[in-house]
Amino acid sequence: MAAYDKGFYSTSDGHKIYYEQCGHPLGVPVLYLHGGPGAGLDDHYESLFDNQKLVRIIGIDQRGSGKSKPLGSLENNTINNLIDDIEGIRKLLHIDSFYIYGGSWGSTLALAYTAIHPKRVIGLNLWGIFFCNQNELEWFFQTAAPTMYADVFSILHKNIPNKTLQQFLVAYKNMINEGNQKSINWLLWESFASEHPHPNYDELYQWTASKEALACIKIENHYFLQSPRVINNKSLEEFLSEHPISCPVYITHGRNDLVTPAISALQLHELCINSQLNIIDNCGHSLQHPDFKESIINFGNELLTSTS
Repeated sequence: MAAYDKGFYSTSDGHKIYYEQCGHPLGVPVLYLHGGPGAGLDDHYESLFDNQKLVRIIGIDQRGSGKSKPLGSLENNTINNLIDDIEGIRKLLHIDSFYIYGGSWGSTLALAYTAIHPKRVIGLNLWGIFFCNQNELEWFFQTAAPTMYADVFSILHKNIPNKTLQQFLVAYKNMINEGNQKSINWLLWESFASEHPHPNYDELYQWTASKEALACIKIENHYFLQSPRVINNKSLEEFLSEHPISCPVYITHGRNDLVTPAISALQLHELCINSQLNIIDNCGHSLQHPDFKESIINFGNELLTSTS
């Protein structure tokens, strides 16, 4: 699905946020928020809407990501800045309210934006739920994933201090700042664990990091070091409990997700009074798992149909 409109939203603090629109120009507006943080728009995100003919899809490369400029910038790069960017683009495109789709960090940002601007969101379709809290980061970097794939973890993160999560994150921050090429193992580990329970071992030896991928590593590390004070010096869970979301929320999570645990999806389901939850067996964090993607598409169809 080719984009019919592309452009940049210039912020007051020097960032240029890339956006694109595809689908039907007069269709129902749907904002797509990519993961990471820092991953940028992937090549096939619009495939989630293949059977939707009357949707206007807005994709954004968040600050420092993808085609946005300056690439990899951490200056004024907080979740509140990202929320302000969404508001700026919404106004620029003359959209009153929209649906939001988002996975992983995309779900984090979608929830934070909705809590602050509830009148602008008709409904949410979220997957791979991520609060960016300490339990999730430890699950990914210290406990579950490194236990399941201890051999791969020991190879990729050899000699990286890991007695505490903070020690591990700071060690990578130092490598990133030094331009140490070993820092790309951060993203190799993420890519590998995302594919569980069917990881591709060959990718560990055939992958070369682009400048956009290096920016993603830098931005992810930056945000993870802020955990658990994700928004307004509070955890996202605490913030959502104080600013409850009442619009429809559809939640898909892989039972075998090693990047973020299924308990996060259950917690979100309990926090949102108008939510539906689907935990998919034999699936992890990646949209490459057919049953996982099918649930997201079906939930999206239900959301767009029931609230239109």
